[in-house]
Formats: sequence, structure tokens, C-alpha cells
Amino acid sequence: MVLIVLLAACGATIPESGPIVEGPAVGAGSDNQVIRVIARPPTPGALPVEIVNGFLEASASYDDDYAIAREYLTAGASVGWDPGVETRIYDGAGVKVEPDGFDRVTFSAPLLGRIDGEGSYLVADAGETGRSDFRLVLDSGEWRIISVPTGLLLSRGDVERSYRTVNLYFLDPQFTTLVPDPISVPNSGSGLATTLVRRLLEGPTEWLAPAVRTAVPNGVSLAIDSVPVVNGVAEISLDPRVLTTDQSTRAAMSAQIVWTLRQVPEVTGVSITAGGVSLAVPGQPSVQSRDSWPAYDPNAMTPNAAPLALSARGVVQVEAAYSAPVAGAAGRSDQPLSTLAVALDEQRVAGFDKERVTLLEAPLIDGGAFRVRAQGAGMASASFGPDGALWWVESKGVRTISATSNTVQPVAVEGIGTGRVVGIAIARDGTRAALLIRRGPQVELNLVRIERRGDSLRLTAPRRVEARISSTVDVAWASADQLAVLGTEGAGPLEVFTVRIGAQSVRSVVAPAKSVTVAAAPVSTVLAGVSDGSVLAYDALAWQQLMTGWSPAYPG
Repeated sequence: MVLIVLLAACGATIPESGPIVEGPAVGAGSDNQVIRVIARPPTPGALPVEIVNGFLEASASYDDDYAIAREYLTAGASVGWDPGVETRIYDGAGVKVEPDGFDRVTFSAPLLGRIDGEGSYLVADAGETGRSDFRLVLDSGEWRIISVPTGLLLSRGDVERSYRTVNLYFLDPQFTTLVPDPISVPNSGSGLATTLVRRLLEGPTEWLAPAVRTAVPNGVSLAIDSVPVVNGVAEISLDPRVLTTDQSTRAAMSAQIVWTLRQVPEVTGVSITAGGVSLAVPGQPSVQSRDSWPAYDPNAMTPNAAPLALSARGVVQVEAAYSAPVAGAAGRSDQPLSTLAVALDEQRVAGFDKERVTLLEAPLIDGGAFRVRAQGAGMASASFGPDGALWWVESKGVRTISATSNTVQPVAVEGIGTGRVVGIAIARDGTRAALLIRRGPQVELNLVRIERRGDSLRLTAPRRVEARISSTVDVAWASADQLAVLGTEGAGPLEVFTVRIGAQSVRSVVAPAKSVTVAAAPVSTVLAGVSDGSVLAYDALAWQQLMTGWSPAYPG
């Protein structure tokens, strides 16, 4: 079967054929489509194991605050049960529900991940098992659960039907670019606009908060705790404190709100009022279009941004036909690079020499010459940040150097234990990085946030991106919330995976033989660099050779 998936929201061209392996997806499917779970109440005379199984099935139905699931509980247990604390996601194929004595039932299953109280999705550790104990009592002659585990226990299929993953949007430290903060919310089919605005006003999730900012003034909330969508317009009423903000703050806050609400299919515009009057926002009508604020686009690149690659003729654009080398020393046949990184503004390239001991950079202008930016042992994985800074990995750890400085700055990497960083890719918004961390024979893919404290930098709070990918060769940012990953699943062949951050959603296609690098960008074709000196693109449901060369790279 061939499957074509168009990701209009994040704009990446994703490889998906021959064979396709689709992993569990949190919130998969159209946002217009709501698949309701029809829960069944307890059957008279049901035994304890049947009661627990019924409760687990009914927990996937959130109607009326999980009313049917609560029928399996005693009145006291129902009052104490808080399903919003956490959702543990298990593999339904490995479930065991077994009696443990007269009035106890034990549940166990392979654990896939968790959705915490903020809606953040966290991947479970490899081989982790979820176990819960239920205690039951006879209540008016029927077995009911008196001791229930905290939160929800849902199978992968339940989560696919019951949740959707959406982004809240916050701002980078410079207030110039939006940053997605993915959360999983119940797929109720109604009230999504209210949920999103309410959560946006509360601020970023605990994980992302140290790396981003918000233009919403502290303590501001909805004056009317509802965001109705009337004739396509989401009507937001904020408390009067918003009226004290300046124009730049209003613009940034509007961008956050509009970009967050544009994920609601029926929203075509946004109206913001405060204290009963329309909030004046520079350059905007009272109803802001869902397409407004393109300057804050987290996936923005220069118009007609093109990937580059190394070749025997120098650095060239990746095209099926012959293309002229770039300007300057980088476009000469004797250029010294063995790897390639391209600045987001497409004005500079960088990479390592063939011995991987020198980091070089050159401007793409006539007469532009290479200059040495740094030297060290075991250099790998150069990556430009949005401010033009260069990041890389060497034997001593992660290093960075600004576009103007000549001083190499060490970057602290926290929370990786005995692991060793062997690769890095900086997000185009500059707030997050994808790290490749070697642990024994495997290379694990983690997401970290970038924290700035004065002149110091640190990469912290690593989170495993996806449990299916057992070892990673290379990674690139396909969009602000999606990674392209070259790696393997178990003992399987090398594949190119596309992973949506914050959602248990993975798709893959077998990679070209001997692939060593992957390149990706918004609204662009995924590229693979092969060790035999070929650059291939995934196009028309197959890998097509574009040119003889190596190390393809998109800007950023």
C-alpha cells in the first residue's frame, strides 16, 4: 500500500513509501474528525477482572468528566480520582489483567509513554513496564473499584482516538520568532479554541519555559472563560490589564494568539477585546486574519532557499541539472571542506577540513575567503544558529562561536549522565537543539532546550524524542516541530524517519544504501547523502539521484 501524507501545517515533504512503518500517533488524523469512544457501563454480576477491564475501556471516553468510567468506582473512589494528573500510554498487545487474591486485580503492560498534567508527551524508557494494582469491594452487591491508580491508563489506540497534538506558540528571547510548544489535549470536537487560549495565557510548559518568552502580561486571563467561534471569528475577551501594554507587546501577543488558534479548522479570524473594547494592534484590523503575522513564522526561510552540497567543483546548489558553483572560495574545486553547514540567511557556509581538526567558514560573495573559526580534536556536526553563531561537537564537548567573536565558548550539557554527545542540530528558532548521545553501542536522539544566562550557555533537560529509533546516524530539522532522522529500529535496515516532536507519531521509509547524512527544511524535499558520493532526494515515492556530491545541507 502506498500512502501520501501532506503536512500543510509544518510544510515538510516527508518520505513515506516502500515499506511504510507507521508508529503510534497522538492525535493522528484530521482536526475536523472526532472519533468518539462509546463506553459501556458495568454489567450486573461482573467479576473483579471484568470490572477492571470495563473501567480501562471506559477511561477512553471523557464525556461528562468520564461519567461511564466513574460507574466502575465506588462513590468515594470517584471523588478522589483525578484523570487529568497524568495519562500513561501502554501497548495494548501486551496487556495482562489478572486476579491477585479475592479482591485485587493487577494490570501490567509495556509502557510507551506518558502525557503529563500539562499535556506534554514523554517517551518511556526502553523496556519500561507499567504496573497498577486495583482493589475492589462489594458495593450494594456489585464489585466496584475502591482503590484506583492516579490519572488515566490508555492504550495506544485509545490515545489515537481520544487526543490530538497541538502547538501553543511562544517567543524566542529576542521576541522575533514564534516557538511551538506541543501539548496533547482531549479530542472532544468542541471547545478547542477555549482550551488553547486558556493554556496559552497560562504560559509555556515547564520544560520549554526557561528557553522562551511570552508577550502575555503576567496574570492576564480570559475575562469571559470561553472563546466562541462565530462565523469563523474566534472572539477573545481579555481582562483590562492588557490595555496597558505597548504596541510591540500587543503585536507579539497577537502573533502568539493567532498562530495558536489557526490550528482550529473553523477559525478564519481572531477578535481580541479587553475591558469591553477592541484591542488596538498596529497594522491590524479589529478582526485579525488567521494568515496574519507571517514575520513571526517559526518555519520562515529566505525566499527560494535552496540546499547546497559539496562536489568536485566546489560548493554547488543541489539540482538535477548542472549548477554553477557558489561565489567565493567555497565555490572553487580546491575548497577544503569535508562537511557542510549553511547559514539561515544563506550568506555563509562552514564545515570541517578533511582531518576534522579545523572549523572553517567562508562568505558566499565574490572574493570571499575561508577563515579558521576553531581548532580541536574529533570535530563533528557543525550547525548554524539563527543569529549566525556556529555550534559543533568535539572530543571535549559542545562548543559555539558567535558570528563576530573569535572566542570559542564551551557549552555545558546537563542531564545526560555518562552519555557522550556526538552530534548536534540547532533549531531554526534558536531555543532548542537535537542532540545525538552515544550510550554504549547505540546513539540516542534527544531534544534539549538552550538556556542563556548572561554570557553563559547550557543545553539542559534532555528528552528522548522517540523510542522506536534505537540508534541514530544523523538528524535535521524538517520544520519547527518535526525532525528528519537517519537511523535504525532494532536490527532493521537504515531508514529515514520523520518524527513530530511532542507526539507519538513516526513514519519512515528505507534509506538509500550507505546513507550517512540527511538534510531537511520546511516545504522542502528530504535529501540523503550517500558515502559513494551521491546526493538523493525523496521524490515521486522513490529516492532519485540528483547529483554527484556529498553532505547536502539546507540553510539553518
